[in-house]
Amino acid sequence: MRFFAAAILASLLFCGPAMALEDGKVGMLYLSDPVRVPIVHFLRSDPLFSVSLVASSLRGFGGWELPDVQRAVRLYMPRNYEALLSNYDVIVLDNSNVFAVPSNYIEMLARGSREGGKGLLMTGGWESFGGNNNPAWGPTAVGDILPTTDVENVWVQSGRLAVDDIENEFMSSMPWEKKSEWMYEFHHNLVTVREGARLLAHTEHNLMGPPEQPLFVTWEMPSSGRVFSCTGEISMMSPFFGFLGWEYYGDFGANLGLYLARRPVPQDVELVHLVRGTMFEAGTRSALLFSLLEFIENFGANTQGVMDMMDDIDSEIARARPIYLELRFEDVLAVYDGVEEMFAEVEAEALRLKNRALLWIYIVEYLAVSGAAMIGGVLLWTIMVRRRFYREVSVTKFGE
Repeated sequence: MRFFAAAILASLLFCGPAMALEDGKVGMLYLSDPVRVPIVHFLRSDPLFSVSLVASSLRGFGGWELPDVQRAVRLYMPRNYEALLSNYDVIVLDNSNVFAVPSNYIEMLARGSREGGKGLLMTGGWESFGGNNNPAWGPTAVGDILPTTDVENVWVQSGRLAVDDIENEFMSSMPWEKKSEWMYEFHHNLVTVREGARLLAHTEHNLMGPPEQPLFVTWEMPSSGRVFSCTGEISMMSPFFGFLGWEYYGDFGANLGLYLARRPVPQDVELVHLVRGTMFEAGTRSALLFSLLEFIENFGANTQGVMDMMDDIDSEIARARPIYLELRFEDVLAVYDGVEEMFAEVEAEALRLKNRALLWIYIVEYLAVSGAAMIGGVLLWTIMVRRRFYREVSVTKFGE
């Protein structure tokens, strides 16, 4: 099964055309629990996104007090509004605690979407939408621009996903018919839909509250970016949490990001899923190879030749990035077909170097163990066996 670096969000500047960073990437400011964010790990391997993670949860810090978390937020947040506009296209609040984010930053984030046209997403969780006895975002400037209103202190551990608007560009890009366990028990916050907002999906068969509850809700105001409420906890979709993982978890985040950025959302799900999975797999293989080379260098191996081959692979991957940014997925696959062959050659050479480097380690270890055994044997024979040649003392007596 292939998984991809996924993403949530992208950009919109005022009512004009979609904007992005100068390198064509989508800049994302991601505020979340630092532990429960597998989507960020997918996203960082996707050439389309540039992600800055700001840990802003009181749940994910063992032993940290509120002032400590707020200090960390101040360290990694943009210094001012201009920095937010120039470096980021999208703002994500994924299970982020409102108490962890100082009020001046909350106002800056809201202004970035309200006036600066940045996309904004809030996802579900214990610390989102005022759920599970945590403070609500509703009374804040961010809450004012969400397409939903909070029903505080409610966390629903049930709910089957049901699609309401399959004609929506984002909803039509996902294979909802390919079921996963989370679709039948999607833990989520309880909210109400604001007038003028667009309900894309809801949950049904809930064990508490109304029988049908909002799940995906979006809207766009005349002078702002698209704002999206996903009341479900998206980490439940991840393959790394329990057995609820969905193969299309990364595609969910990436396509949602493209939708919020007002970029074309690819509708050929399987093709895009294959491309993203291939790219993620290449990134993983590169990381493993570099770790192996660093390991065997410690034993004196000359890895320069393999490093040169890795440079060639990096050049090919770099050649595919602008093609991917243009969403030419079939051309990207053609490049990665060659990368696959190069990886096979590099991995074979790296393993050969590893075996050579470790051969002398095995020999030295064998000699050390054998030598220790021989010395121990001689000592044992001398003390326990040869002692029979010693003259025995026949009489002992105490002196007066």
